[in-house]
Amino acid sequence: MQRFPAVANEIAVQDQAAAGARPGAGVRAFWHGALRRVGFWRAMLELSLISNLVFVLPYAGARRLGSPWLELLSYLGMAVYVYAAWRLEEGRGGLLRRVARVLSWLLIYVLINGLAGWLAITYLPTKGRFLGIRLDELNLTLGAYLVSAGFVIGSVFLSARLLLATWGLGTRRLRWRLTFSYLLIGVLTFFLAPITLLLYLAVASLFVVPTLAPPRELAPQLAAALAPTAVSVSPGQLNALLAGIFDGSTRLPLPAGEELAEVSDIGSAGVRRLTLVSPDGTVLASAGREPFAVNEPLPPEAGLDLLLRQPVAPGGCIEGYPADGLVPDTAACPLGDGSTATLIVESNLDSSAQVGAAFGRVVQLTLLGTSLLLNLAAFVVLALLPISLGVGYLLARGLTRRIERLDAAASGLASGRLDSRVAADSQDEIGRLGATFNIMAAQLQERERALAETAARAEALLRANKRLVADVSHELRNPLATLHGYLEALDQEHGATLPRDDMRVIRGEMARLTALVEDLFTLARVEAQQLPLRLGPVDAGALVRGLADTLAPLARREREIELLAQVAPGLPQALADPGRLEQVLRNLAQNALRHTPPGGIIAFEATPGPDASVVITVADTGVGIEPDDLPHVFERFYRGDSSRARETGGAGLGLALVRELVAAMGGTVSVESTPGRGSRFTVVLRQAPES
Repeated sequence: MQRFPAVANEIAVQDQAAAGARPGAGVRAFWHGALRRVGFWRAMLELSLISNLVFVLPYAGARRLGSPWLELLSYLGMAVYVYAAWRLEEGRGGLLRRVARVLSWLLIYVLINGLAGWLAITYLPTKGRFLGIRLDELNLTLGAYLVSAGFVIGSVFLSARLLLATWGLGTRRLRWRLTFSYLLIGVLTFFLAPITLLLYLAVASLFVVPTLAPPRELAPQLAAALAPTAVSVSPGQLNALLAGIFDGSTRLPLPAGEELAEVSDIGSAGVRRLTLVSPDGTVLASAGREPFAVNEPLPPEAGLDLLLRQPVAPGGCIEGYPADGLVPDTAACPLGDGSTATLIVESNLDSSAQVGAAFGRVVQLTLLGTSLLLNLAAFVVLALLPISLGVGYLLARGLTRRIERLDAAASGLASGRLDSRVAADSQDEIGRLGATFNIMAAQLQERERALAETAARAEALLRANKRLVADVSHELRNPLATLHGYLEALDQEHGATLPRDDMRVIRGEMARLTALVEDLFTLARVEAQQLPLRLGPVDAGALVRGLADTLAPLARREREIELLAQVAPGLPQALADPGRLEQVLRNLAQNALRHTPPGGIIAFEATPGPDASVVITVADTGVGIEPDDLPHVFERFYRGDSSRARETGGAGLGLALVRELVAAMGGTVSVESTPGRGSRFTVVLRQAPES
């Protein structure tokens, strides 16, 4: 027995390994684990790690990602907050305790993620943009950042948690599920309608405002900002300054010198290269893609010589066109009066740049509007609650009330009230269902009435049959007694002249007929509850021993069968009628004698049973009972093998009488049998109460 747990564990491991080997099992296991709801601290650890990875890692690579991809990745945090609302399992206890648990979890979560975000913005060296704002210019204190992070996280988390709680109510009551559907429609409309409008406006703007700024719009501003600075810095610093302007990391003073103007997003505006050229054509500084060599003449293959030779008015610019296009892709603007240098701005206005800029504008505008939308989510959901829940509840209540009436009628029908009906007052699905239910209930009621009439007739016939059996058996007893008396007188007066074999057969058949009539009479009285029983304490062990001592010599002499008895020491007394219990055991013994071949064994056994009972068994080594016949052995006149029954005697009433007598004494009888190995009949009686 010690090996069984180990074997069970080994089988379980093998089953798990087999399940893991099936295609897709790993994916299903991961999905199941991701959707499983977990406790307070596990949810805190998992979701803090996920949200910080979503925010900090893209932020660390902000310069390489750029806008709008950084914004798109940052908005994954919103999905994490919704996932957090699901992942944190429900608490236990009252409503206030559960609400306090959720709010305390949210507070700790905001503190952890707010601190991580503030440290990333403050101390990470790589700075980027978010919603058009440079992150290193925010200068937020830790408290201010925690407040803003708490507002965003709490808005999304609490809104999602509220929707999930409402859906939980719907799993228990249909009316709340329908009400939740109206609320969900309102919330989805709130989110999807503005987002769809933002997408429309962003796409429509592509046909109104160019996606890439023309060089003539950027070049004058850059030239005006560079004019005072280019004179005061060294040539090496000038090249670094131009590179900073191109990647958006350099701030330039306005000519007035009082404020700082930021000229940035040069790369996203489609600028390919910035170049400062001296009046003699020497490159003073160059930045962007494929910059020119500094302190070298401007390469002729660049095609910029003709552009620089054209006259230009002070403060003006000259535009250049590509050889195969109609849109200007170059602008040259002198710094100041043009005596020091000229700024050349070259753009990349090919199709790939246009498509990338267009897509970036659509994403950025949509994300900007969505961020404002999400910040208002909690307030909008709270505003939608009384409207959607109120209207939804009224609509759902009208529908579910009809379903509840149908449920009440079905419950009444199940409990036996066959006159239960519902009002089918509409032509919709529920109305048709009610009409169908009424038809079904009417049919059931009619069939129940017909069955009741049939059962009453059958009961009357059964009572008449029992009366007939009782009357016939009673009336047969007198003629049989008379015949028996005449037979005895005939034997006494003319015994010497009568054939002895014929007289023996007549006496045997008379005895069988008398026993049959007595059994029928007893059965009829038991079924009519007219059999007098004297229930009291009976020494079942002494009764078993006495019956065995009486039958053993006869069984040994006539059938060569050994009859044994075994009684457990200290056997309690049984509650039974001693005469009827002896009749039961005698019938079982006679049944065993009839079906046990010579050389067999019949054993009586009396033992205490469970639940204050006494168990008496009669076992034999006879021919046994076929499995198909076993359920019918206690039925009257049933004989599994008619030919064998005729040979061994018996009319099929002995076991039926055993069952009825044992039941009348408050006990049970059962049988176990194996063909060819014998049968075992078990009688269970109640113990007699101690006096």
